[in-house]
Amino acid sequence: MTDLPDFLCRGLRRRSRIPAMKRAAGWRRWSAVVALAGAVLGAAGAEEAPLAGSPFGELLAADATQPEAPHRALRLEIGAEALLARVHLIRAARRSVEIQTFIWSNDECGRMLLWELLEAARRGVRVRIVADQMFSETDPEVIAFVATAHPNLEVRHYRPAFRRIDPALWRQALAALWSFRATNQRMHNKVMIVDGAVLLTGGRNIENAYYDHALEYNYRDRDVLATGPAVAEAQRSFEEYWNFRHAIPSRALKDVAAAIERGRFRRYDRREDWEFGPSFAAIDREAGEAAAVRARFVAPLAVVRSARFVSDEAGKARGWLKRSAPRGTMELRRALEQGRADILVQTPYLVLSPAARDLIAELRRREPGLRIRISSNSFASTDNLMAYSGNYRLRNLYIEQLGLEVHEFKPRPAVLPALFPDWAAQDRLAAARVAAGEQKRPMYFSLHAKSLVVDDAVAFIGSYNLDPRSENLNTEAGLLIEDAAFAQGLRAEIERDLRAENSWVIARRALPLGLDTVNGLVGRLAGLSPIDVWPIRNTTSFELRPGASEVAPSHPDFYRHYREAGSFPGAEGWMSQEEIVTRLYKAIGGPLTPIL
Repeated sequence: MTDLPDFLCRGLRRRSRIPAMKRAAGWRRWSAVVALAGAVLGAAGAEEAPLAGSPFGELLAADATQPEAPHRALRLEIGAEALLARVHLIRAARRSVEIQTFIWSNDECGRMLLWELLEAARRGVRVRIVADQMFSETDPEVIAFVATAHPNLEVRHYRPAFRRIDPALWRQALAALWSFRATNQRMHNKVMIVDGAVLLTGGRNIENAYYDHALEYNYRDRDVLATGPAVAEAQRSFEEYWNFRHAIPSRALKDVAAAIERGRFRRYDRREDWEFGPSFAAIDREAGEAAAVRARFVAPLAVVRSARFVSDEAGKARGWLKRSAPRGTMELRRALEQGRADILVQTPYLVLSPAARDLIAELRRREPGLRIRISSNSFASTDNLMAYSGNYRLRNLYIEQLGLEVHEFKPRPAVLPALFPDWAAQDRLAAARVAAGEQKRPMYFSLHAKSLVVDDAVAFIGSYNLDPRSENLNTEAGLLIEDAAFAQGLRAEIERDLRAENSWVIARRALPLGLDTVNGLVGRLAGLSPIDVWPIRNTTSFELRPGASEVAPSHPDFYRHYREAGSFPGAEGWMSQEEIVTRLYKAIGGPLTPIL
């Protein structure tokens, strides 16, 4: 997080004052004036339809004439376009904007969106934000400004320790000792609702890396834009979180209240003071171009057969992927249980709990021919070394016992220019920083999309990772869509990421003399204990041989088409610090897997 920059601007509080009516005018005259004013204001309010003046408003008005509002959905695969959609929707808002986010960083993208929201508040839009305290901006003076910027802009913070935005380390430790689960349980939802009529949800938080504006790494992520009945479901979920007893208003936080009382935090009036730089000029321009918005977002917003917003209850119910599990976990379990031929999952972190492994085993017993493919991060592309280490620890089990096909995303995949149009320019800036010693490694891509496709019939896009935290600790949300065309489109997008030029494939090593059987038995026994020091893995990463064609790991000619790429392909040097940590965690980190 950065210190308070010169970006904040002074909120303008506009208070309308109606001159007092003289008592001599009489009650009848007063009533007439009030009635007339009410009629005028009512007429003005009636004219402000959702997103009036935007191509989205035109679509919503047309859909409102139908007997039943259709479900519509559109995938957003490119970070810059996801930011453009958000900026346009905020500017087009006429009534309200609601946002839930796990991360809100005080960087260029975070400041730009906050400026747009403040401008919306100034023109009369009610803006409400629920952000997880632990992973968002924690400077009390920044939050003090936001809390006092405008009456229409309100922020609440999920589970702040001891009602502080920036609790000292000893306070955080004390909170964890007092109630470890409550401290560890975070709000991971990513939701934006505009005028109660348009929904954005998926994997993107509010930070440069999610919108192609970072120089060290950017995320390959995914949102879904939706209209129709699912928006009302998302609205109800937001209200539940907004009113949750552990969602604390900014002014109720002790250190923020102290900063407000001192009144010395910096405030700025001009847009230029927000310091989000010149790189947003194109988005700033295109967000106001109706033709561009219509072509990119409104025209392709296709009707789907069914769309349901699914979310965990605020606070997250306890449970382990059983019938008593949290709402979101149960919804995804039911979706997986529909699988008969093919399940395709994309997740940044692949750490299956015992209950999740039992579910997959049950699905395989029920449908022996069921194919389960998973796209996840490689060692070289991950943003979370502990999560990857948990995956590495369990990888033999995934391949040998559960029969999963696992593909690990490369840090600089061939698909990069298609997903990141400004990649070349950003890469040059990053290379200059590396040469100057300002960053450690060249810019890379990290997978962050969380999606599911079942039998080309059911699709899910949301915040849910395939790990124990999403299953049992963090609250999650997303859109579950039943529509063949939408599911097929999502499957094609994920399958492109699985291709050999974009991912390594994990498969059994071709060990001689049946040693793989002995090694697998010893490895499984070692994996049952909290300490796993067995060094040899039966599985490793493979890459396609030059000129060969892609085949599945189960294909009899797999080893003729693929060659070993090593346990940690893409890593720099031999036994780097990161590789040592991964191997160490694999050895002793079993008990920590469910919480990290």
